[in-house]
Amino acid sequence: MRLFFNIVGRERLRTGSVHSPSFLCSWILVAFLLFPSLPASLLPVIPSLSVSTCSAAVYTPDNLPIPYLNNKENYVSNPDGILSAEAVDSLNLWLGQMEQKHGVQTVLAVVERIEGGDAYEFCMALGRKYGIGSKEQNTGLIILLSTGDRVYYILTGRGLEGTLPDAICKRIENRQMLPALREGDWDEAMLNTVRAITRYVDGDPSIVGSSDFDDGSDTIALYVFLLCMAVGIGLIALAAWLEERKKRYCPSCHQYKMKRISSRTTTNKSLGIRTHHDTYRCSHCFFTKERHWDENINSGMGAAAAGGALGGSIFRGGGSSFRGGSFGGSFGGGSFGGGGAGGRF
Repeated sequence: MRLFFNIVGRERLRTGSVHSPSFLCSWILVAFLLFPSLPASLLPVIPSLSVSTCSAAVYTPDNLPIPYLNNKENYVSNPDGILSAEAVDSLNLWLGQMEQKHGVQTVLAVVERIEGGDAYEFCMALGRKYGIGSKEQNTGLIILLSTGDRVYYILTGRGLEGTLPDAICKRIENRQMLPALREGDWDEAMLNTVRAITRYVDGDPSIVGSSDFDDGSDTIALYVFLLCMAVGIGLIALAAWLEERKKRYCPSCHQYKMKRISSRTTTNKSLGIRTHHDTYRCSHCFFTKERHWDENINSGMGAAAAGGALGGSIFRGGGSSFRGGSFGGSFGGGSFGGGGAGGRF
């Protein structure tokens, strides 16, 4: 029995999880060694578990999903579902605040396997492929954890190497990340790591976020909407002013001195028409003129309704433009010089 628990314990430390197929496979193999009388029907389970282990996705910088490109509020790539949804939400929130305040653009990837098992090379290739971080500040950051390969790395952009030098990255890993990794607590490992990184970044006043992060596409959309609304209101006001001015024009003396001196209405219910009779007199030459215009009684509010519909469509259209989370993000062409630290666990 001691042999049984020693083998199972070593396998748990190797895989980091009691739920992995290889761990379950070890349980069954050891059980067959110690208890030969077990039913043979369990034997087919062993190769099926081994196949499922081998068939797990192996990620490269080319096929790793980057959620940030579809939604600039999503910094965490968690394709194998290793992190909990709660942890992913917290990480996205903290990394978003760090980009907003300091311009540090981050990709945090937690996967089962990476091609070649080399965390440093993977991070460098990922940084070269996407240019994470702004070209001006070079404050990109890549955090990688491969649970199956049992490797991790924190890669800093050239502009972050002063704030997060190699020694600080190593200290964060040793004190915040590794204790949780050795317990197989992936959530806690990543949460502790990002918390520590944000403390160091917050303590460096020289790193200032780009104003474009919070006000980028949303601010441009806001300005366009306000400009269109202002132009629309201006055109409506201009049309109303020109119409009123036209009424005041005197065809006799060519002055704009016509004023309405009387108004009456007549109604034809059979036709559903109300006729307005307005009398205007020029205060300069005393020229008098009558103007008549008809109103459809059945749709007397037609113009107002049309105006309301126009206004409503403008405001509804504007409102649909401001959903920050729906906008995809983009990387700014940052570069990496190899700063950071990593290791195995």
